[in-house]
Amino acid sequence: MLTFADRPGNRRVDSFRNILVQPHVGVVLLMPGSSKVAVLRGKATLTTDLAARGDFVVHDRMPLLAIEVETDRIVLRDSAALARANLWPVTTAPAIDPAKLFVEHIKLNRSGGIGASLAKAALSIPGASELLRKGLEKDYKENLY
Repeated sequence: MLTFADRPGNRRVDSFRNILVQPHVGVVLLMPGSSKVAVLRGKATLTTDLAARGDFVVHDRMPLLAIEVETDRIVLRDSAALARANLWPVTTAPAIDPAKLFVEHIKLNRSGGIGASLAKAALSIPGASELLRKGLEKDYKENLY
């Protein structure tokens, strides 16, 4: 059985509804450092059981919900897309800079709405990237669990 916690920020009510309506799921797991993926198939259930959630306590905070998948089948597959993406070269561990990724993502956004325009303008201000980095670090420490 595969069990994982529902963490703050993940709470997708549409996904919960999907599990209740159609519990047969497919789960694809990335394996860092590999271009292979593990594909699991099985039946998912939502649980508030203390024992199921207890393994996921972090900083004395227990998740409100866990998802359990009773696996019928697990298959290891090569992923041509991951191989082409070269996400994790074997020779070096990539340094991930979330603020830089966010800024680059916003720059690539072709949306013309007011929100997109404001985001692009705000991130073009000198020092905005550093302020964003500090905000992301604070959010990560305080709201991850």
